[in-house]
Amino acid sequence: MALYQDQVVTLKARPYRDHDALLTLFGRRHGKIAAVARGVRRSKSKLAGQLHPLTFSAVTLYHGRSSLDTVTEADLQKGFPRIAEDLARLGWAMVLADVVDQLLPEREASAESFVVLLSALDALNQRRHAASVGLRAGFRLLALAGFSPDWSVCSGCSRAINSGPITVDVATGELYCGVCRPESGRPQDRISLGSLRSLQYWLNDYPNKFDQADVKGQMEEELKRLFFRYLLHETAKPLKSYEFLSNIDRLAEAPEGGDRT
Repeated sequence: MALYQDQVVTLKARPYRDHDALLTLFGRRHGKIAAVARGVRRSKSKLAGQLHPLTFSAVTLYHGRSSLDTVTEADLQKGFPRIAEDLARLGWAMVLADVVDQLLPEREASAESFVVLLSALDALNQRRHAASVGLRAGFRLLALAGFSPDWSVCSGCSRAINSGPITVDVATGELYCGVCRPESGRPQDRISLGSLRSLQYWLNDYPNKFDQADVKGQMEEELKRLFFRYLLHETAKPLKSYEFLSNIDRLAEAPEGGDRT
């Protein structure tokens, strides 16, 4: 039983008892942490405003016999206020929080995953292209969690892929060049060579860089479809953040004055 400190991103918060909150935190040193913030929903609480979802804070926690740690002190470092100004940015930030929450085990440190998540939130707050930031960070988080194929070579001929379209089998984690494309009863996705090159660049670049290689149009749609197919395969359930983002996309595509239901 001891006090410890960490820098954390608050992934989720929900009301608990009269004035408390149950938190899912992702720490730089301690990984994912389930914690309770006592009295945080009281207006005069010293923790009020320090632990909202999608914020970055320095915290002190008490680890006792309970499965829930207790936040004893918190100091907000970054609130990322501009994320909430745009629904697409907010949607992708929620998706990334879900990826960390669903795929990373509790109390297992992943310093690079922490850097990816924090840098992505910062990039979204700087009004970078939301889908490009979300996809770049999302695919990297999948890879760091061990849920990603080798994107460099064809699973059939073991050669570097230099032509498209590329076939991706999400169920087996394999990808194939145009020559080796197998016939399979399983669902398969096809992406262009340009989409693959963007993905390779993202995965090989520095984890905290989000200022280059935006994807839009066809490439954005291909990589978005592939990313969420992987996420659904690994989590075995649709995420509320995905539904939120899908609703935003439908609203954006609806003609002005048209049916937005």
